[in-house]
Amino acid sequence: MQNRNPYLALLALCFLWGTTYLAIRIGVKSFPPFLFSGIRYIISGFAILLWFYFKKDVVWPNLEELKRIIVTGLFIFVGGNLFLVLAEQSVTSGMAALVNSSFPIWIVLITRIWNPEERISSLSIIGILVGFIGQWFIFYEQLFLLSNGAYLLGFILLIVGLINGSLGSVYMKKFPVKINSVLNAGLQMMICGSVTTVLGLMMGEGRKINFEPTGWYALIYLVIAGSIIGYSLFVYAMDRLPATIVSVYAYINPIVAIWLGLVILKEPISTKTLIAIGITLVGVFIVNRGMVRQKEN
Repeated sequence: MQNRNPYLALLALCFLWGTTYLAIRIGVKSFPPFLFSGIRYIISGFAILLWFYFKKDVVWPNLEELKRIIVTGLFIFVGGNLFLVLAEQSVTSGMAALVNSSFPIWIVLITRIWNPEERISSLSIIGILVGFIGQWFIFYEQLFLLSNGAYLLGFILLIVGLINGSLGSVYMKKFPVKINSVLNAGLQMMICGSVTTVLGLMMGEGRKINFEPTGWYALIYLVIAGSIIGYSLFVYAMDRLPATIVSVYAYINPIVAIWLGLVILKEPISTKTLIAIGITLVGVFIVNRGMVRQKEN
């Protein structure tokens, strides 16, 4: 039974992180976006830091590591998640999840640009091409909607946020810090959530907060399920399973998100979108296989 626990954790992670797109879509309908993202991460980060504060023998970051943590967090939580929240004001949760499913592809591309000496296997190159064919299908399917200025802006924010998150992840790998991974995430959440919240207050979002329960329920769900539990499950699975197995969440998240968007929010899904899902996920799978083979050689 003990050996099953990491797989059960991964299964829960795949579902929980797939539901976050739906929760964001619901939340931003009644909650101002900057404060929605910022308050979520302030609460999540505070809870994680409080846990570590009372633990013994915790290694806290030095000043140089703290700088790296802030830079990483600004890319991932401000440039990445905030842009996702802003995008989901006009873009469906399923579409947001599908675009973000190409995250591993962008990681490989940015790593190659940042480190030109790092070789990309021919299999990964094939995977990148296949993945972008899938993304092109998404773009082609949405052409008629891009005449709507709000939707076009949301689509652009999705892409920019995806690139920002990828940049943060590559930076984190290139300039690692020697502290607990969950503590690292907690510091990023707390610091960058504070930045986003201050920006929201400066923009006058404080006057736009209402007490409609739906938005608050979505916020609480994201704090507990998406940030605290979800990230803990991710770290637990990564500690006990090969990274290639854990990476399966990248294939399942968009499927969960699109299915929930269809069932709960009645978001439409066409045959071309289903094709785009299949092509993109095949591309992501090929990229991952190429990375594994490259490490083995």
